[in-house]
Amino acid sequence: MKINQILVPTDFSENAQSAMGYAVALAKQCSAKVHLLHSPVVPTYLLMDLSYSPGPEAVTRILNDSQQALDAQAERLADAGVEHFTAIREGTAHEVIRDYAKEHDVDLVVMGTHGRSGVAKLMYGSVTERVVKTVHTPILVVPPGGKQLPSSILICYDFSGPAKRAAEVAAAIHDVTRGPLHLVHSYLDVWGEYTDRGAVVGEAAEKRRQALRLGLQEMLEADAEELFPADAETTQVHLVTGDPAESILKIADDVGATLVCAGTTGKSGIERLLIGSVARRLLHESKVPLLLTHDD
Repeated sequence: MKINQILVPTDFSENAQSAMGYAVALAKQCSAKVHLLHSPVVPTYLLMDLSYSPGPEAVTRILNDSQQALDAQAERLADAGVEHFTAIREGTAHEVIRDYAKEHDVDLVVMGTHGRSGVAKLMYGSVTERVVKTVHTPILVVPPGGKQLPSSILICYDFSGPAKRAAEVAAAIHDVTRGPLHLVHSYLDVWGEYTDRGAVVGEAAEKRRQALRLGLQEMLEADAEELFPADAETTQVHLVTGDPAESILKIADDVGATLVCAGTTGKSGIERLLIGSVARRLLHESKVPLLLTHDD
């Protein structure tokens, strides 16, 4: 695949600006167009058992302020020499993002995160979580300080469709940014606890343990060759056991990964990422941008 259209939802916050900077840098590398999208929030006030919404004049003022802020950001895109489009759409933010991505054949959504709690406090609060559940366009989440384009990409890989799509998007980014590729598989060491159960049982368990690891190693290498044919020989494969999130994050740190990629199963969104409950740990603890994909 090739990344031609990048969507950047913005709430004009500092972290949304960082995401836009990341998207602009990537767009220049990919010769892609950037779509800057804002969904204004019209506040509703609760008074006892009643709710109050601003009148037409207040709503017009909110929309005008949003347009001015969007125009200012569009000037930055023009100064960067990036072909771009801007849009303001009213509605529920994650639905607006979903619909816009579909209408414009967006290849990648780049979003920012809020504050010290990293991805746990995503832009628009829980919007990115809802986007992951409803939008099947690949989503790249940029944490505070995560402006650097990928110089080393790590793909969490479980041989599933979503994981293969994550690898496909990673390959598209790698084609323009280059750098090392790392394919990581976390597996359950089912025979490990039996290796010290006496000579006969222990020896048999160790043989099965080694056979499992060797089989997985061969499968990873075969998929690496299929996924990254031009870079198969230099793509490093890693097998990890124990706490999956801890192991993956350690490898990411050890190899200096500046982008971590993972797939989602789709039906239950962020609760059912590629490696189950490990997703939450990656979301909370990853200090580098995180790419999330669904299956096609």
